[in-house]
Amino acid sequence: MRARLLSPREGVVWAGCFVLVSALLVATKFTSTDPDSSLYASISGRLSQEPASRWIAPEWWGFWPEANMTGLFREHPAGVFLLPAALSRIGIPGEQAAYIVGMGAGLAAVLLIGVLVACLASPAEARASLVLLQLMPVAFLFRIRANHEYPMLVALLVTLVSLERARRSWWWTLGVAAGLTIGLLVKGVFVVLVCLAAGLWMAINPTRSAGTTARLVAVCVIAGAITVGVAWWYDAAYLRVTGETFWGPYWRRQLGPVTIATPLDNASTLAGHLAFYVSRLLWFPAPWSLALVAALWRPPGVRAAWAALADPARRGLAFALAFAALAILLLSPSSRFAERYAFSAAYMIGAAGAVVAYRTWPKLTRLVDSLDARVPALPASLWLALMLLRLVLGPWLPRLT
Repeated sequence: MRARLLSPREGVVWAGCFVLVSALLVATKFTSTDPDSSLYASISGRLSQEPASRWIAPEWWGFWPEANMTGLFREHPAGVFLLPAALSRIGIPGEQAAYIVGMGAGLAAVLLIGVLVACLASPAEARASLVLLQLMPVAFLFRIRANHEYPMLVALLVTLVSLERARRSWWWTLGVAAGLTIGLLVKGVFVVLVCLAAGLWMAINPTRSAGTTARLVAVCVIAGAITVGVAWWYDAAYLRVTGETFWGPYWRRQLGPVTIATPLDNASTLAGHLAFYVSRLLWFPAPWSLALVAALWRPPGVRAAWAALADPARRGLAFALAFAALAILLLSPSSRFAERYAFSAAYMIGAAGAVVAYRTWPKLTRLVDSLDARVPALPASLWLALMLLRLVLGPWLPRLT
């Protein structure tokens, strides 16, 4: 395995692969059979025809007739539509622009996970994660979508990478603010998961940098204040365009149909939701989740795996497990539950499991190292091959709910 995450030449290869697949999406007029993706792509395409001053206030425009949804789109803020609408202004068809942005977010997420793993483990393990994460079931099911999940994962990873960099430079406060702002503008209330991840990162402190906890708390306070300012600006801009505020009706829309199951009044519902999310955290990142389970199931395996990992990697593993557990505990009591809510947690488990598998499965280690030595730009080459396969098999792939 090579001693660095990416070379400049590989960066060029990644960019070339992305441009090639983007061109194929446009040339084939790609659309998804996933209803949510189709909806968001259609809204993005229609929004691009509006003046830019109105992009903050998308409407349903009749794209969800099954539910008879009309008027302003208040399910989430407009963040997921803005970049596709902007790309359409430079000649990319609006609907395909949404899929290109979703694909780009997925690629960015894999690369950012590699950067984060490189901070905590070895460059070889980080590079292996670029390969192994592409082979998870959730990656196959979500290869080209226009949904919120990959942008939210990017928001989470930008926040964590920026927090790590902020240990050495205050300028990375802007990166933390960018991550929180992306989460807020893409999926509103779900930015709380990004905030919780930032808190866990500081509490577990994977790199154990001395004397930085107070600094990171200050960074988060400043970044949080910037994000609150963006939320205030968003509401004011929405009011100017529509004559209505956004956040009040949005909160009522999100919380109106929600009931909370507690152990006292509906233990079976709570247990069912917990089992639902745990099963997804095992299936979506398989087989790397199984490597994690195998290491944790047998005490000798636990001792061997943890002894083999450097201390930052060990703490990174603890962070991934803690974040997944906290996400499940936060999501399970709500009556609104879906597979996609566990998306970011599944990738955290997948990243941790991929590192454990690479370190504890010798045959896998030899296979990945051998392929990386023989195949030019292996991670990018694999990404291109899997994208082409997705274009062929797309109609037969199941979808996340």
